[in-house]
Amino acid sequence: MAESKVVGKANSVLQFMAGGFLESQALRKYIPTIVVLVVIILLYTANGYNMYGIEMKNKRLDKEVKELRAEFVATKQQQIKMTKYGSIQEIIKEKQLDLEEPKTPAFTISTDGRK
Repeated sequence: MAESKVVGKANSVLQFMAGGFLESQALRKYIPTIVVLVVIILLYTANGYNMYGIEMKNKRLDKEVKELRAEFVATKQQQIKMTKYGSIQEIIKEKQLDLEEPKTPAFTISTDGRK
């Protein structure tokens, strides 16, 4: 009796693997629904992998933006330091340029001869 149960289970497993379960009329009417569900599951999985890739790219770009922002701040600070009046005077002295500070204010030349 126990042997027949084991043989019966073995036959049912073999029949399942051979596709015998697809022959039943009850299951045959649900095949379109099963196919649609399988397609939806595959699309959902593919979408998950796609979102994971986009998220990794987004994190990498955020890191790059932070690095570029820090570089910008450092460069801007250096520019501000170099354009200060005292720094300009030091650069002129270091390079031994023959430049002087103007003693008279600037004026505009116009076509009608007025200042």
